[in-house]
Amino acid sequence: MSPFLPPAGPLLLRCRTLVTHARAVPLRDAGVLVENGTVVAVAPFAELADGAPAERTRELDGVVLPAFTDAHSHLRALPLGEQGVADTDLETWVVRLTGTTALDPYDDTTAAAVALVATGVTTVQAIHHSFADADTYAAGVRAVASALTEAGLRAELAVGITDRAEFLPEPLPAAWPGPAREPRSLAAPARGIPPGDLPALAASLAPSCPGVRLGVAPVAPQWCSDEALEVLRRCADGGLRLHTHLLESRHQRTWLGGRDGGSDPVSRLDRHGLLGPGLSAAHGVWLTGPEIALLARRGAALVHCPVSNARLASGDAPVRSWLDAGVTVALGMDSQHTAAPDMFAEMRAALAAAERTGGPLTPHEVLAMATEGGAAATGHGGRLGRIAPGFRADLICVATGTTGAKADLDAVERIVSGAAATDVTDVFRSGRPLVAAGAVHGRPAAEAALARLRAVLETDREARRRRLDSLAAYEEPLRSLLAGTES
Repeated sequence: MSPFLPPAGPLLLRCRTLVTHARAVPLRDAGVLVENGTVVAVAPFAELADGAPAERTRELDGVVLPAFTDAHSHLRALPLGEQGVADTDLETWVVRLTGTTALDPYDDTTAAAVALVATGVTTVQAIHHSFADADTYAAGVRAVASALTEAGLRAELAVGITDRAEFLPEPLPAAWPGPAREPRSLAAPARGIPPGDLPALAASLAPSCPGVRLGVAPVAPQWCSDEALEVLRRCADGGLRLHTHLLESRHQRTWLGGRDGGSDPVSRLDRHGLLGPGLSAAHGVWLTGPEIALLARRGAALVHCPVSNARLASGDAPVRSWLDAGVTVALGMDSQHTAAPDMFAEMRAALAAAERTGGPLTPHEVLAMATEGGAAATGHGGRLGRIAPGFRADLICVATGTTGAKADLDAVERIVSGAAATDVTDVFRSGRPLVAAGAVHGRPAAEAALARLRAVLETDREARRRRLDSLAAYEEPLRSLLAGTES
């Protein structure tokens, strides 16, 4: 199944209002001429009217913007509340995830990807991680890649690895009252592939995942041994991009013990040569000033996830400080939606979080994070994030219901402050429609996938409840242990 219309020569888009990039002055009655998926001209429509036949001219009666990049995702289609996992602190929430129902990766990704397209996303960066054996892991990655391609998304898919302390910090005190020393406990989960097998796994997957660019992920530095980080450095040296979670909560700084420096996540990434232009890191809530400056010097990007940070009580990231230091900043939804994903709501959450930190952002800055920042953080800088000659023709049209010159002048402020995913009428990836006049390509397949996913949840409902109940034995001891590290 292909999400695209077949190539048929040049495409001319007539835009009532065109915003070519986040800080641009809106243009009225503008034309965008597209050939072979690339923008070749932007000018008043009258100057381009002869550039394409009438049947290849589309009128977009709204505000046309660069399409969005969701720079941090786990490609979950269903809110975790449907699995009985409530919002709580991050460390407790991660433990609860181990009790959830395993879902078919193709169905999960199909529904998640189509929902991203509907909110104006054409590029996604996602981490796929499993404790499965190599064959099962590879089959899962191929299923995810296939679903992403069929939905029409451009994707950066990071194959994740962890090999230590995923759920409980190290070292555990001998007197800790939790059940961590029982067989197959969270202190020593059964892991699948060893770190040394990751390069071969990633190399073997590339030919079977066309249309998706594979990378690798230390899912979080504190969950990786030095051996694993060294393997990841070799992958990066071979040209693979890296994506990770970084200092999402305050506890992650001392998760591996020791407060004298050297064991914190940023120091370990830097010591293994992983901080650089090929790395993007999500969250970064608890980065210090010197760490922010280091990331800026190394050229690493940060992905702001304000909704997730709020829901998991992680805190508000100092994004103003990131930008002022010269860090590339993108926006990620982290699959933390309670209904359908909505990039406009994520932008508003970024504005609100910045106000709480005392370092406010502007609507233009958060739109830049969702467009050009996301492009740069995923390795597409200079090719995505703007509507300009030489850039891929990834763009969206947002219905505003407001016309007139004054409305056009504040188009960005109006859209960031008031638009929603349901206002997206058209989405183009490389000049080819994924959403046309409100009709989302792939929606029937996504709805069928959602029905299958919910049927699986219902079948496993009682067993899942028992699993989650049994995990409650970890929660209070873990909270007490972490509270003690703060004193």
